[in-house]
Amino acid sequence: VKVAMTLSDPAMVQFFKEGVQEMVGDGVDLLFCNEQEAKLFADTDDLETAIEAIKKVANTFAITLGPKGALAWDGDTLHEIAPNSVTAVDSNGAGDMFAGAFLYAITHGYDFAAAGRLASAASAQVVSQFGPRLEAEQHAPLKDVL
Repeated sequence: VKVAMTLSDPAMVQFFKEGVQEMVGDGVDLLFCNEQEAKLFADTDDLETAIEAIKKVANTFAITLGPKGALAWDGDTLHEIAPNSVTAVDSNGAGDMFAGAFLYAITHGYDFAAAGRLASAASAQVVSQFGPRLEAEQHAPLKDVL
């Protein structure tokens, strides 16, 4: 059984780090986090140091960087995912949208670079409107990035 996990929220890592580390245990197959969560998890202010720490507990991972895009490690290559330029009005649901779109892509045979592009586009769409979900008709055009 493959295990995907998200660090969920900076406060979860900051205040419950031991519990988060216990859940990670010997490692996970795929870890999702944002830049702040990655740095808190690794006890560093340096993203490169955080990346190296996460490589020790996750076979693969994706780190969202907000308006700077994202990073996706496929176990061999760190893919830089370009940002989608939007006016953010509500970040509620962005991380969940990123993870869901990423998981959709990799479970449909796409590589991590393509999964990152889809996840970045989907999360950019969700932050450009109020509320954490897209309408059904907003989903299909996102597949064009694949």
